[in-house]
Amino acid sequence: PIIIFAEIGPKPIWNSTYTDKLRQDLLLNYDKFARPAQHYNETNLQFGMSILHVEMNEFKSTLTVHCWLRLVWTDEKLKWDEADYGGLQVLHLAEHEVWQPDIFLYNSATSTSINHYGNTHCIVFPNGEVLWVPPAQFTVLCSLNLKYWPFDTQECHMKFGSWTYNGDQIDIENYNNASEAELDLLVNNNEWAIVKTSQKKNNKYYECCREAYPDITINITLSRVSPSYKAVIVTPAFVIIVMTLLNFWLPPQAGEKILLNGCTAVIICLFMLYFTQKIPAMGNHTPLIVLFYSSCLYIVSFSMIGSVAVITLSRTKHSNSLPWSIKQPLTGTLGKLLGLSTYIRQSTMNTHRVTAEEMRDHQVTDFDDIITGDEHHIIRSSHNANKPTLQQDWILLAAAIDRISFIFYCLLFLILAVVYSI
Repeated sequence: PIIIFAEIGPKPIWNSTYTDKLRQDLLLNYDKFARPAQHYNETNLQFGMSILHVEMNEFKSTLTVHCWLRLVWTDEKLKWDEADYGGLQVLHLAEHEVWQPDIFLYNSATSTSINHYGNTHCIVFPNGEVLWVPPAQFTVLCSLNLKYWPFDTQECHMKFGSWTYNGDQIDIENYNNASEAELDLLVNNNEWAIVKTSQKKNNKYYECCREAYPDITINITLSRVSPSYKAVIVTPAFVIIVMTLLNFWLPPQAGEKILLNGCTAVIICLFMLYFTQKIPAMGNHTPLIVLFYSSCLYIVSFSMIGSVAVITLSRTKHSNSLPWSIKQPLTGTLGKLLGLSTYIRQSTMNTHRVTAEEMRDHQVTDFDDIITGDEHHIIRSSHNANKPTLQQDWILLAAAIDRISFIFYCLLFLILAVVYSI
C-alpha cells in the first residue's frame, strides 16, 4: 500500500515589515564611528538634564547625581521618506547601532571610568533627528565650605562637553534654551535639598587650539536639611550654657560647684568626639559650632578654676577682717544689685555683735586683774565664743565674686552666640 502524507494548512511565510526594511536600508554600510555630517558642517547637539536624586559625601568632598539626560541631534544618514515605508514615523535603534556624540563630564571624580550612560535605545524620526534619553550617574568633586555646619549651603558644578570634537564640529546647546536643570522627577534626599540649579553654555579657548570648545555647565546649590541637628547639637549648647551659669548661683562653700563644672566639661568633650565622627577634617573651614563648643570647654575650665578659688576663699579660717573699702560697697547698693541680700544680713548681724562686744571690752575695770586662773580662763572662753567670726564677711566676698562672674560669663556667652551664629 502507498501512504501519502499531506500537509494540512497554509505554509508559514514570514513577510518583513516596513520597520525591517527601513532598518536594512538605513544601517546598510552605516559607519557608527563617523560623524553623520560633512567635515565642514557642524552637528548641533541639544543637551538637557532631569535630576532624580543627589548624594553628598562630605568626607570625600564629592556629589553624586542620579539623572536622565536628554540628547538631541540630527543624523543626516538616518533620514527617510515616510511614504516609502508605509507612513512609518518613528524608528527605535540600539545605542550601539548609531553614531553618538562623545559627551562626557569633564570634572568627574571617577577618572577610572568615563562611561557614564546606561544602555538605552535611541528614537529616530524621519527628518534624521535622534533622541537619546539615557539614565546616568555622575560623581563630581566639590569644594565644600563647612563653616556654617550644620546649617550650611553648598554649591557644586558639572561641566559637560565633547571629549574629542571642537566647536566647529559639534555645537552643544541647552535643550529648548533651558536655563536650569529639570527637577520634576526629583526624589528628595533626607539630608540635602536642592535650592536651585542653573544651566549655561560656555565657549572655552585653550592655548593649544584656535577653535572654541563649547561646554554646558550645570550649577547645583544644595542646602542641608537640619531639624535633627538642631535637637542634637544646638539644644545641648544651651544646656551647657545654663549649667555653666548655674554654677555661680550655688553657695560659695558648696563643693557641688566642682562637680557641676566637671560634668559640663565631660559633656563638651563627648560632643567634640561626636563632631570628629560627623565632620571631615577641613583645613580651611572649621565649623563655627565646633569653635563654639571648644570655646565653651575653655570657659568651663576657667569657671572650674574660679570655683576652686571661691570655695577656698569661703572655707578658709581667716584671722584678718575684710577691708572696709571692700565690705562697704558689698553691703550697700552694689551688693543688693548683685543679689547678696542674704549674705549682707548675716554679715550685718555679725557687725552689730562685734560693736556691742567692743563697747563691753572698753568698760572692763580692774576687776579682771583679781580673777584667778580658772575663772579667767572661763571668762576668756566665753568671750571668744561670743565674739563673731570673720567668716561671713569673706563668704560675702566669695558670693560677690560669683555674681560678678555670672554677669561676665553671660556677656561672654552672648558674644560667642553672636560670633558663632548659634
